[in-house]
Amino acid sequence: MNMDVLLTFEILLYLNIYYFGLYWGMELLFLVLKFIYVEHYTWFLYDVFLLLVLGAVESFRLYISQVDELGRKLEVIFRILVCTLPSQYLVVYFTFYQTRLTQLDVVLGIIMLVT
Repeated sequence: MNMDVLLTFEILLYLNIYYFGLYWGMELLFLVLKFIYVEHYTWFLYDVFLLLVLGAVESFRLYISQVDELGRKLEVIFRILVCTLPSQYLVVYFTFYQTRLTQLDVVLGIIMLVT
């Protein structure tokens, strides 16, 4: 692979570490606010479980992207891309299919999908 492409990929994965921390924390805050303010919000435990799964999968993906050297191993890039699929499905769920509290929730989810 071209060195510029690998460097860009590694920089985006590095920046994704910080943005994912922001996204996960905001989603947790929104879940707590939904539990407090939305009447008959019965999906709280299900959403918390899915948020924990999202945190585990995305953390694993970002961990292997920082530990292994991407330029020399094609299987590392393949593992990162395989871990991206469940992470993206869960972000789509949190962005579009759950009870919406604010528009900020949607904006953060769309940015997470793009990065």
